[in-house]
Formats: sequence, C-alpha cells, structure tokens
Amino acid sequence: MELPHSLHRHFIERGSVLHSEIFEDIDHGKFFAVMGVSEDMLVGFFFINSRIHPAIQKRPAQFAMQYLLRKKDYDFLKYDSFLSATTIVKLPVNRLSETIAGGQTAYVGKLTEEDLTAILEACRKSNLFRPSDKRKFFY
Repeated sequence: MELPHSLHRHFIERGSVLHSEIFEDIDHGKFFAVMGVSEDMLVGFFFINSRIHPAIQKRPAQFAMQYLLRKKDYDFLKYDSFLSATTIVKLPVNRLSETIAGGQTAYVGKLTEEDLTAILEACRKSNLFRPSDKRKFFY
C-alpha cells in the first residue's frame, strides 16, 4: 500500500533527520537535518558529516558553525559527527516528499531539543546567512 504524500510530509519538519541518496554531486547517501519549511514550501536543511573538512578549519566563521552531534544521542550515527551549519540547502517540499515515497530518502530520527535549540540560536546570530533565510528557516 502506497502512503499519500501528506503522510510523507509529516517527516519533513524542523529537527527531523533524514538520510538520502538524491544529491547528484555526492557519491554516497547523506544524513541531513531539517531546519525549517518556508511559506513558499521550500525545505531548508544542513548536512551531517563524519568530520570537519580541513578547508573549513581555516575559516573561523564557518568552523564555529560545525555543531557536534554525539553518537550516544543518535542511534543512526556510527560515531560522533558534525552538523555543518554553514550553507542552508533548499529543496521543494513536494520533491523531498516524492523521494520519501520513492524510497530514496528515509526518516531516521530527530535532533534532540537541546541540539536543535543551540543550532537555531547559533544560526540566528551568524553572519553566514541572509536575513531572508534566517526568517524563513530559523524562526
């Protein structure tokens, strides 16, 4: 039985963590955390990485936005990882919902309330994001 898209959208909310293989420029599946859904129905999210890329370590503003996610708090992680809150990626809600329905994207969990609150607060204060993106995804 195929579930309607409205049920798949239930998984697309602030704090949801999903895993997907839909990213054309990435050759493996990626975890990502939804930061918000805008009024124009775009999902904004950040990727979760196993380590911090060396180039980011040389950029203080971006390095400060690497948020540690501890394996002990997340069953889906194999080891401590980093949510890279440096660039918000945007996808139409319908497109993401279709990839859930098609099995290319899976819901794996939710950020802890503590982590989500800290990440949102850091994003609101950061100069890395445009004010319009802050309003759309972080408030």
